[in-house]
Amino acid sequence: MMPPRYLVLFGFLAVAGCSVTTPYEVLAEPFPTHLGTIEARQAQIRRAATGLGWTITEDDPGHMLANKGNITVLVEYDPTGFSLHETNPPYNTDEITKWNDAAEALEKNILAQSKA
Repeated sequence: MMPPRYLVLFGFLAVAGCSVTTPYEVLAEPFPTHLGTIEARQAQIRRAATGLGWTITEDDPGHMLANKGNITVLVEYDPTGFSLHETNPPYNTDEITKWNDAAEALEKNILAQSKA
């Protein structure tokens, strides 16, 4: 029988080796400035997305779909903030990492555009 301290060490190593990666989401991120109409926010988000190579496929006040390769993000927004949601989350870790990098870059660019 294995001593208890080895069981604890084995359990820790097993858990540490199984990393779970989940799709990156942004929920109710406030814009850095509170000045702006919904139309201004729509234009800022559009500039941020297209500047990074995203294609906007749906664009109505309050939400838009942005596509980049096989990644699709729903962007919901109002004059005070925005959210990013995955619409087709990948299942393998490499694809999730690619999705997360693209979504995080989009978030940062939206925030940068809203400061301009």
